[in-house]
Amino acid sequence: FDIKGAFLCTPIDREIYLKLPPGYAQPPGKTARLRRSLYGFRQAPLAFHSLFEKWLLNYGFKPIGGDSVTFLYCEGTSVILLSIYVDDGIAACNNKELYQRFLKDLGKDFEFSNQGTVNWYLG
Repeated sequence: FDIKGAFLCTPIDREIYLKLPPGYAQPPGKTARLRRSLYGFRQAPLAFHSLFEKWLLNYGFKPIGGDSVTFLYCEGTSVILLSIYVDDGIAACNNKELYQRFLKDLGKDFEFSNQGTVNWYLG
């Protein structure tokens, strides 16, 4: 799956002010404050990853290993193994109903496109 507009939906954790680009009127003595991340913003990938990781942990996923890119969700004998890279995810699941429920719940908080079945993976 691919999270659409991932960098645009991510709140930022600090105050950042910017000058508007040419063509936009900025009243004298006023500045523009950035409230959400933007593409090209250096901290955008990390900000989104932190937001998405928090969502996964609240959902019940547990990180695997020392990094926060691979997660495991267990419900009885059913499991979802999820690996994420920036705003893309690849999942393996042994229960179709569980996976469909996960996608439905994911869609409540993030707009995403489901890329379908993986035919090959390099990584």
